[in-house]
Amino acid sequence: MQKKESMAGRPKLFNREQVLEKSILLFWEKGYENTSTAELLEVVQLNKGSLYNEFNSKKELFIEGLKYLEEKALQNLESNLAASDTPVEVIKSLFYGVLNASPEQNCKGCILGNTIMEFAGQQKDIVDIAGRYIKQLERLFVTYIQKAKENGSFSGLGTAEDIGKYLINFWNGINISRRIYQDDKVLKEMIDFHLRILN
Repeated sequence: MQKKESMAGRPKLFNREQVLEKSILLFWEKGYENTSTAELLEVVQLNKGSLYNEFNSKKELFIEGLKYLEEKALQNLESNLAASDTPVEVIKSLFYGVLNASPEQNCKGCILGNTIMEFAGQQKDIVDIAGRYIKQLERLFVTYIQKAKENGSFSGLGTAEDIGKYLINFWNGINISRRIYQDDKVLKEMIDFHLRILN
């Protein structure tokens, strides 16, 4: 969606979603504190006045970018889960997708976990936002594992709630491990072992 605004009678056009995506990817790569305003302006190709007329502060830009990225990712995952007769396989593919990541992506880990670590004890509102999206991912696990149990495509031990908690804990863990063990063989062994609960 294009955003049109007027400053001093001069119309300006820019794509708000592109600004959010480019800025949050930069924050993800460098971390919030290590990302300068100059770097943000360069990556989004806007001047300071235009950027901060739309977003009142660097913090607001980060929050809006995080919301944009995570809501888009969760919507895509839920669409894939809802369209599948075997949602457990979709959940497995999320974890095995780590193996398709580039070394640069592995080094970045999970932006939600990174955000919680960077802002813990400092900015509770941002930590709460990141935590909310992690809980939404857990809820998707629980919902579709339960549906898989009900349609007979999955009959594993444990309640959907327990398995969901186990999986979100492993998701958090694998996103740290991928930054340490940048070796697909090692990561696959970890994923194989932990996802036995879904067999």
